[in-house]
Amino acid sequence: MPKGDQRKEEQRTMLTFTQAAERLVAEEYVRSMGPEGLRKLARTDPEWPLSEADYGTVAGARTLPYELVVEYIQTRSKRVGRGPDRGPRKPRKRPTAE
Repeated sequence: MPKGDQRKEEQRTMLTFTQAAERLVAEEYVRSMGPEGLRKLARTDPEWPLSEADYGTVAGARTLPYELVVEYIQTRSKRVGRGPDRGPRKPRKRPTAE
């Protein structure tokens, strides 16, 4: 590379899905996340910011830029649901007719 030619491209931290999920939890961006949960977001969420060109491969494992995943997690719109599994729902008590 010539002396005056500076690379303007930013260096990204490329992690596997497992490493990225563990780091998201460790850095408290999410309460819990596993590699399968992150893969499911990548497959199903229309807001997922990465294209095929953004992924890499290291030793046969697919990697993704961690900084883009963090930005996505911080700005994504969450779906309404029950949240974490809290066990079976309790049946409602119905008033008895006397």
